[in-house]
Amino acid sequence: MKSKQARFVIGLLITLVVVIFAILNVDPVTISFGFTRIKLPLIVLIIVTLLLGAIITMLLSNSGNKKDDKKLSRTAQKQFSNLKVSNDNQIVDALKENKGKKQTK
Repeated sequence: MKSKQARFVIGLLITLVVVIFAILNVDPVTISFGFTRIKLPLIVLIIVTLLLGAIITMLLSNSGNKKDDKKLSRTAQKQFSNLKVSNDNQIVDALKENKGKKQTK
């Protein structure tokens, strides 16, 4: 739980620094897209870039639910346990069969 809180506080601090940086840079800049040029305030460019970075990070991050991972893990453990019991039963049957053959000889 503390890890989530620490990540939240760090994220908040980084956001605050970026916002202050953006507010201090309001001069217009020219952006070239190769086929066209756009002139807009640097604050808009910084905020748009920040939002695009956040969206890309969110899309590329591991967004799987931990509950699904635990469920998969439990299912895998259950299957492994069943397999182990099955193998143990096969070993017991083989030993019984082998014991029976030795007694008949």
